[in-house]
Amino acid sequence: MVNEHEPLMSGKPPTLPVPTKVWRPSDLSEAWEVKRQYGTEARYITGGTLIQLQREQGTPLAKHLISLDKINVLEGFDHLEDEGQFKLRIGALTTLSDCHRNVFIEEYWPILAEAIRHVASPAVRNRATIGGNVCYQVGDVIPALMVLEAEAVSFDGTTYLSNDIATYIQLINGEDHPILASISLPEPPVSAQVLSFFKKVGRREAFIPSIVTVACQGCINESGEVEYIRLAAGGGTASPKRLYECERFVQNKVLIEEDLGRLYEMVLQEYVPASDPFTTADYRKTVAANVIVSEFEKLIQ
Repeated sequence: MVNEHEPLMSGKPPTLPVPTKVWRPSDLSEAWEVKRQYGTEARYITGGTLIQLQREQGTPLAKHLISLDKINVLEGFDHLEDEGQFKLRIGALTTLSDCHRNVFIEEYWPILAEAIRHVASPAVRNRATIGGNVCYQVGDVIPALMVLEAEAVSFDGTTYLSNDIATYIQLINGEDHPILASISLPEPPVSAQVLSFFKKVGRREAFIPSIVTVACQGCINESGEVEYIRLAAGGGTASPKRLYECERFVQNKVLIEEDLGRLYEMVLQEYVPASDPFTTADYRKTVAANVIVSEFEKLIQ
């Protein structure tokens, strides 16, 4: 804030904020070059909901905003086939509302539709993009994308890279991180019974980090064995993580009541959230363990 009395006290004119320049590149190569030119003074922007929130909380705008909204290849859906498997490509600039309304996501990947439904308000979902939620690094859709084994396709200035969601989130921490271009959903496995859930525990429905988000995607065969399982948990300011040890414990089991106590302890050990002024890490661990065990208890019953 400018101090209106500063000229009287120092004899110097007040210091005004440097205006932000908005760039609108027409392709990813141009966007990459602008970011390289201005480095830490530049930031990519899509729907802008996160930047707006951060600005309201006191974070100043970057000197250069690189808007990706003119790059058409980053929008919409494509149906692909890879080695006989059906895939859905979602452009990074596709809004969360459009994803939620997509009939293929609703039919084949309902856990993603459920996760999107829990993101903020309808007005935010109309502007916010799926790519922005991933690049937020703690977005509510990330656990769902992890258990669906979604791929993040990004551009590094020269070529396109394909990584799992967790790996791409780590790349974002680097200065010259690749630009997220799309997210690819693989065809879900087929089995006698599908085990799938997404749960969000939060103080309220808002575009803030939730207390805990848990996602699961699994398959139960005709013998009652868990033949395929993916678990992920997030919440707060720590990036969501796959719970690999918990997955290995459940895999190939016909679960019984005695297994649930052990699974509860394993979630407490493997899930490593962060504390914040409102919620402790231990509380988050307990909530996540309770949610996961409760859902598996329904399976047993």
